[in-house]
Amino acid sequence: MRTFSTSLALLLGLSCLHGGEILRLTNKSGKALNAEVINLEDGKATLRRSDGKEFTTSLEIFSEASRARITETWEKQTSSVSDQISSLNKALGAELFAGNGNLWGEEVSEVASRLKWPMESKTPFTSSYRLYTRPDYLFAGAHPYTVVAYGNEGAKTESFSLIYSNKGDSLSTVGSGEDHFNEDGKKIDRSTLEGAMDYDTITISKALTEVLGKGVFQRFAGQGSKTVKAERWDWNGHSFLLTNAKEEYVGLRIVKTSFADEKGKTDRISDGDMRIRMKANVKQEDNGDVYIDNIPMVDQGPKGYCAPATFERAMRHAGVEADMYLLATLATSAGGGTYTGKLYDEVAFTTRSKGGRTAREIDLKSLQPKKLKKYIDKGVPILWQMCSLPHYNNVANTRTKERKDVSDWADYTEQLEAEAAVNVPKLGAKGNHHICMIIGYNETTNEVAVSDSWGSRYTIRWVHVDEAEAVSNESGFVIDL
Repeated sequence: MRTFSTSLALLLGLSCLHGGEILRLTNKSGKALNAEVINLEDGKATLRRSDGKEFTTSLEIFSEASRARITETWEKQTSSVSDQISSLNKALGAELFAGNGNLWGEEVSEVASRLKWPMESKTPFTSSYRLYTRPDYLFAGAHPYTVVAYGNEGAKTESFSLIYSNKGDSLSTVGSGEDHFNEDGKKIDRSTLEGAMDYDTITISKALTEVLGKGVFQRFAGQGSKTVKAERWDWNGHSFLLTNAKEEYVGLRIVKTSFADEKGKTDRISDGDMRIRMKANVKQEDNGDVYIDNIPMVDQGPKGYCAPATFERAMRHAGVEADMYLLATLATSAGGGTYTGKLYDEVAFTTRSKGGRTAREIDLKSLQPKKLKKYIDKGVPILWQMCSLPHYNNVANTRTKERKDVSDWADYTEQLEAEAAVNVPKLGAKGNHHICMIIGYNETTNEVAVSDSWGSRYTIRWVHVDEAEAVSNESGFVIDL
């Protein structure tokens, strides 16, 4: 006898893995193609070939019979899917799906608006919408600490990542932004983590199984050198991947079925195309400012995840898929602190294996613009290890605000030198160890531009090079081509 959950899934027509019929299509020249219809919109069809590769093309390239078959198949799929959306959304406890049930054909901003997830970052190449949730927020019956939707270069939805019980969130709470360094976080007994993870896993699995049928287990490429085991459910071109990494985290990813079929492997952007893209993001202002624009922002939230967040920013800037939380599990202690050296080793593996990029450590004994420009001028941000002292942050905040109103840059430069001479002796203490980005310089004013993983307010701040060197730990990293 079938279980209730399996019977319900079969009744709803949700039990098949990919959900679409494989069609034999021909173009106008008679060349044949076996493919599944993923989306049909504005006279363009998105198809998945038998090898799992997806592409979008105009209906006009196909023969009249194939165009009719694509249209008829899509109408049938859309009609069937519309009956299933409400049941799936109810199981998730969120209005995730709408319209034709194809998230990958929707603007990620529209999906995020429906879910009430605020924008974290938007560039011409990638975007993210992240919510650090309240305790009563549920998705698939369990409480995720953070949820994020990623968009691709075309502003369409690319993937979702939800992190539930995990050693960073479940074992401590600390402040956000600069307040992270107020070390008065509340500690929670470690023995509760395993039980919380088991509860979340069982709850999410039950919610999905009741509408999608029994999941299958599969291994996927994770961040770094790790592979992870996930329970997988597929529906209408979407794959739900539920992972319970022992003593680490419970995560739910929603990705394209083609991505799941490839076990987490992604197509890489060629070095040539990436060099052009990164160079094009370097901006030069009349006042001498040179800085890298369009670096994705990742808000590390109320945790000591500055290193994972900063590495995610640099990796996505270089065209390599990354997730702060999954990076954090590679080298994070209970409570959220990160072993940067171990994280770097894992990032170096990921950038090489997934993107063909090179991550390397660099000497930052000098932060003079002439030393930084070999990276900045080609669009490569520098990941800088430093001490985020209160006085340093006060200087950076004030200076950045004041320089917006500067009209006489020669006078400003003289004033800056005098201020730096006063500030440097106050910046000698070590503590509040942090990693952020150096993203620009000004050779005339002798300043460096810094970007922190604390949200949009911290996208760019300016400090004098002597002030920066006073708080520097004299080392860092780059993800280069």
